[in-house]
Amino acid sequence: MYDFHPYFTNDGSTGLYSPEFNDIYHSASGALTEACEKFIKPSHIDYLLNNYQQIKVLDICYGIGYNTKSLLNYIFEKYDQRFGCPTDYYAQIHTDKAKDILSTNSDTIYTDNHKEQSKTNIGTVYTHNKFAGIIIKAIDNDENLFCLSPFIKTGEKDFAKHNLNIPCDKIHKYLTDSSPADCMKINNLVNYVILDNIVKQFPQIFANKEINSILSDKNLDCFFENDIRGIYRSLNNQDIHISLLRRLNSFLHNIYYRHVSNGYKRRLKGSILNDFILDFKCGDARKIISADSDKYHLIFLDAFTPSKCPCLWSLEFFKLLFEHMEPDGMLLTYSSSAAVRSAMIEAGFFIGNIFSPRENKFIGTAAVKNKTFIKYPLSESDLGLLKTRAGIFYRDPDLNGQNEAIIEQRNFEVKNSNLQSSSEYKRVNNL
Repeated sequence: MYDFHPYFTNDGSTGLYSPEFNDIYHSASGALTEACEKFIKPSHIDYLLNNYQQIKVLDICYGIGYNTKSLLNYIFEKYDQRFGCPTDYYAQIHTDKAKDILSTNSDTIYTDNHKEQSKTNIGTVYTHNKFAGIIIKAIDNDENLFCLSPFIKTGEKDFAKHNLNIPCDKIHKYLTDSSPADCMKINNLVNYVILDNIVKQFPQIFANKEINSILSDKNLDCFFENDIRGIYRSLNNQDIHISLLRRLNSFLHNIYYRHVSNGYKRRLKGSILNDFILDFKCGDARKIISADSDKYHLIFLDAFTPSKCPCLWSLEFFKLLFEHMEPDGMLLTYSSSAAVRSAMIEAGFFIGNIFSPRENKFIGTAAVKNKTFIKYPLSESDLGLLKTRAGIFYRDPDLNGQNEAIIEQRNFEVKNSNLQSSSEYKRVNNL
């Protein structure tokens, strides 16, 4: 039986516990809060939106998708601001796509004047979309997590009432954390489009007994979005799985013109979902990236800690990421480890801190090729710490080493090093 252990984090979003690593995936403040504060807000996404028609993102250790989802939420909001409010539903959809939507739905479609038009007379269909889209390559070694990601619930306000039955004391510690965190929620349109990509790339999901068992488990109901689960059940009961987005776009259009209210924003966001491509890759990130010829504007590195998964924090892995980054790209990670930072610098990156205004402290590391994108440079004491034994990086020369062997090799180097210890360095410098 597949090990799936969800729980609610402090911002009302669902987190996961990993029996394999005996650890949790997400921070004390909340899964969604962590994604926003450590990966989206400190990125230079605004610069990318203003300078590129197409943005490429590499999401390493996708998990249940919070980093990708948070990025899409942000881009949808920026998209609204940049391109304004079109007067026609199809303003930001390609003409052929609009015709395709109309030809597969009812004869009646509603317009601004609430008049009915025949599907043979589609009226004004135009395009002025300056943003060609976003391509995200998401990597994880767990196909089931890919498939479950669109169903995961956020925005649960009464999460404290749900009992936990997970053998990990860290979770209870995190749930009692005093750091304030607002209740946050992913727009379900993001989940719709991810589900659509899942169905296309993993059609075997409908025959996956583990996935279907988890989604139908009454004890897990509170952790899933009912709307998304309903769409999945509908698709699962059809002999032919037609495009979810095609039906969704038409649905949002008619809802808006029948009930002119907040529906406008929903339909606008619904239209730009056509500009998003999610490419799932299941397996060893080292092999997948080594075989990849693309370069990326944003790289999210969200692996388990270096002490548990050093293969994704080695010098050689950072050199690989350096090769796959655009000249004005940015890598973001929650880790502030001296071993990680020294490996980044050795690989050629300029690095800096990620700052959280909410917590008023540094919470991660940003790595770039163009140092003008570094907003919070490392202090002299930070840089000095990298020159101690703590800054000895992990090595994986052939990018195929086992975690245990990589850790053993680093422990040997640390033990036999003549460098100053980190504790002595902090004592001498009154840190």
